[in-house]
Amino acid sequence: MPDDAVPGHLLDTDELGRTVMARNDEGWCAAIDPYHLRCTIYSQRPAICRQFSMGGDDCRTVRQDYRRQQHDLSTLFSPIHP
Repeated sequence: MPDDAVPGHLLDTDELGRTVMARNDEGWCAAIDPYHLRCTIYSQRPAICRQFSMGGDDCRTVRQDYRRQQHDLSTLFSPIHP
């Protein structure tokens, strides 16, 4: 939104020419610290993020999905023990 004060390096342009939050290689918002699952620009987060209830059902679901994906990746690439 025009009133959002997001740092420019975290912005991107989508296929329709709209300004959006940039994504990292995994598809997550580029402002997320992947090791702690925290927003690195919390005080400057955009309006849409302010509407996302921290600790709410959606938040817990996203975190569980992320942790499940990380676990699946770690078991996929872990050495196999006979």
